[in-house]
Parts: sequence; C-alpha cells; structure tokens
Amino acid sequence: MTPEALKNQQKDYFVAQWVEEQLVMVPLCFCGREVNDDYFCDICQRQCTCQVILCRSPQTLRVVEMFLHGNPDFKNFEAYAYDP
Repeated sequence: MTPEALKNQQKDYFVAQWVEEQLVMVPLCFCGREVNDDYFCDICQRQCTCQVILCRSPQTLRVVEMFLHGNPDFKNFEAYAYDP
C-alpha cells in the first residue's frame, strides 16, 4: 500500500516502524502531513481518523498484525506493508 493510494481514497494513516524493540507509529493526514497527538491537520482543517497502518518492514507488519488480532478495540484497523 502506498501513501498515494491512501490519498486517493482520502484515508488517514499511521506509518509504523520497529525501532530498538519498540513500535513507533507516526500519524498522518491523507494529504501527507504529519499530525500531532490531537490528530488535527492544519492544512486540511479537519480532524483525522487514522485506522490504516503502513508498516516499514516485514517485522513491523508482524508485530502490528499480532497487536491488532489480539485486541478487539482495534478490529477496524488495517495493516499493510509500506510501498513508498
């Protein structure tokens, strides 16, 4: 999955990476702008809803999928390999 495809679908997303035994997830508006903890995009002037996770490595994707499958609060989330 690519950020461009998500932009075309107008879907906000996280970019996830496994760094030093921790999962780091950066939220982005579908326009490509990184958003803060409040998930508000200054460019689009809208509240973002990130439910897609683009994973930068196969290991990150495995960790995210295990997390999503093990937690019913995240049943509406989707995880994909990041294709830049």
